[in-house]
Amino acid sequence: MIKKWLYPSLFVQIYLLFFVSIVISAIITYSLNISSLREKEEKIISQTTFLAQQSMLELINGNIRRIQTLIKNYGFVRVDKIPKEAVVIYKSSDSLAKMQIFKIHQDYGFGLEYLGESYIAQKNFKEQLSFGNNLNWWILLDFLILFLTFAIILAILHPMKILRNSLEEFSKGNYKVRIKVPKEPEQALLARSFNAMARKISKLMEVREFILRNIGHELKTPISKAKLALELMPPNPQKEILNKAIKNLDELTSQILTFEKVQEGKDLLEFKEFFVETLVLETLNHIFVDEAELEIQIQENFKIFGDLNFLSIALKNLIENARKYKSGGKIEVFTQKRDKEGFCLGVSNEGERLQKNIQEYFEPFYRDKKHELTQGYGLGLGIIKGILEMHHLKLEYQYKANRHYFMIIFKAL
Repeated sequence: MIKKWLYPSLFVQIYLLFFVSIVISAIITYSLNISSLREKEEKIISQTTFLAQQSMLELINGNIRRIQTLIKNYGFVRVDKIPKEAVVIYKSSDSLAKMQIFKIHQDYGFGLEYLGESYIAQKNFKEQLSFGNNLNWWILLDFLILFLTFAIILAILHPMKILRNSLEEFSKGNYKVRIKVPKEPEQALLARSFNAMARKISKLMEVREFILRNIGHELKTPISKAKLALELMPPNPQKEILNKAIKNLDELTSQILTFEKVQEGKDLLEFKEFFVETLVLETLNHIFVDEAELEIQIQENFKIFGDLNFLSIALKNLIENARKYKSGGKIEVFTQKRDKEGFCLGVSNEGERLQKNIQEYFEPFYRDKKHELTQGYGLGLGIIKGILEMHHLKLEYQYKANRHYFMIIFKAL
């Protein structure tokens, strides 16, 4: 499986792209300025060397005034001696004459010696060595355009972020979530479309919950009366058929009421600590499965913090689901230790591979075409999903070696 972090969100990608662009632009700017600075320094050294050579010729000829005119024309000034901190860039000497080119900070100069006579001059090249040039202004303009583009992209994508967050809230069951309609036409159209969809779905969900709630409660009374009447009915060939029909109707009503309670949320839960063995025993007391077709393997008797009653309903539905859809062999109820996530409680059964993605089977009343004639109402996995969500637990599904594995993942206490 490809890890999720290899595909960061769109906003993270934009931030990364912007950061990389800034870094690259800064590196290019720095490189260009350093290159320009080196080029300027080479010109300054070349100019200073040329002036030193011309001055040396005049010094040999004893024409000091001519040297003074030369250095004045080039902006140099005469000094008494070469500073101690100066770095000698170039040096040339023979038995009679000696010439040095030196640098100290942003000052460049030369020193001449001939037959005991010396002449030293230097100049400050601060303005020539500054970074201020037209290229830097263009680069600054590029930075401003980059910032502006980044701001515009974020402004355009901001409604998408709001829409994504609203969809996440909506998928969690918050059907009252709505998006504020912005001024921009395209964004406003998107917001209105979402709000219209949310209102329709919200209305449908309210109607569904109302029908489920009322059907469940209203059917309990006539079912109880039918059970009592059936007990008083004298023996006849139709009694067994009626008994089975009333039992199926009672089971459907119980599942509808359980599903409705799960939708109400976690206020119904009574959290306490207990061992997984207790959960398994509590579940086995409420199911009607032949011991010959059930195998229990408690390898790890770990602790659980949750509602024993609701978790036993979830495990009961997993076992009954395995009993309905198994193609042979035993149903396995097992526990295992997980290296990173803690422990798991699983139910396994033999069977053919599912026709669709497992998430579709968690929808209420969903049945694929292959199992339309199988006894049941399609509420079992929906109830399991709701109970586990209330406990913030994860349900994993795997299919391997011709077996289905449903595993509830618990964190270690």
